[in-house]
Amino acid sequence: MAQSDLLSEARSIADLLEQAADQFKPDVIRAARVDEGGRRDLDRIEYALGTIGKALILTDYSIDQEKDMDKLKAFRDSQRNN
Repeated sequence: MAQSDLLSEARSIADLLEQAADQFKPDVIRAARVDEGGRRDLDRIEYALGTIGKALILTDYSIDQEKDMDKLKAFRDSQRNN
């Protein structure tokens, strides 16, 4: 993928996350906590946010994509086992 495409993708992801943050109000969280499916959705959100945060931390500037992907995969696997 071209650099400009990757930058566009990062911008789109940032826009989506900002939209989601605006919608994720306390009443939405409270409603989800009282429902089994809602709790699963909250777990999915927490997992996704954890993965995003860890990817931002683990991905270094050295452009060693294989090493970065190995670290991220190991993190995701450890989260699934908890």
